[in-house]
Amino acid sequence: MKKIILFSILAIIIFSSIGCNGNKTVLNDKADKNGNNDTKISFESKQETKEKIDTYISAECTWAYDVTNPETILENTDYLVKVQVKTKEKTKYFVKNTIMPNSTYNVKVLDIISPENATLPQNIKIAVSGGVVSMEEYVNTLDLETKEKTKTDKLSKKDLQKLVMISSESYYELEQGNEYYICIRDLTQDENYKGYYGMPEGGYDVFQEKDGLYVNVLTQNTLIR
Repeated sequence: MKKIILFSILAIIIFSSIGCNGNKTVLNDKADKNGNNDTKISFESKQETKEKIDTYISAECTWAYDVTNPETILENTDYLVKVQVKTKEKTKYFVKNTIMPNSTYNVKVLDIISPENATLPQNIKIAVSGGVVSMEEYVNTLDLETKEKTKTDKLSKKDLQKLVMISSESYYELEQGNEYYICIRDLTQDENYKGYYGMPEGGYDVFQEKDGLYVNVLTQNTLIR
């Protein structure tokens, strides 16, 4: 049976501009930088993964635009590409004190759908919000005050080695060997994500071809081109 470690308080995540990535935590009676206070951590999982997970931490996201609209997604991306997933790599924390980790993948670019005449390397690395880390890695993202209030500073060595799935409703796990159409942003020159391309809307950026149409893997909405 999976053990759910319940902390004594909830926290709000302030998300970064590239997607559902928490930069830091504040107490849940304070608003974020946009005046919103409805983005909280809950302890339920809406995602599935093949990895053996001990604890789930699920974050609710707020978005600057309608991520369920494929056309809006395309408008806010750099490239729409067809890729094949080669390997899934270790989940990483790219930004210091960020709660939300990133799953990383090596993919082969099979085709560039948009923009026309664009060029990309044949093999690229992609960072996607959400993934599995050790409880110790997660606790290390928290400031001292939050550790004390959530009592995570009292966890045993055994508990710190357990695996935690940290994700949001946009999380989608790419399958090795599968082909997808994905919307990506070029983060290769970004100070934190240097060398990586990003999928800031997670599964809302992922499409599969069905009967000649691009169908989103989360919403089943069709990208009209």
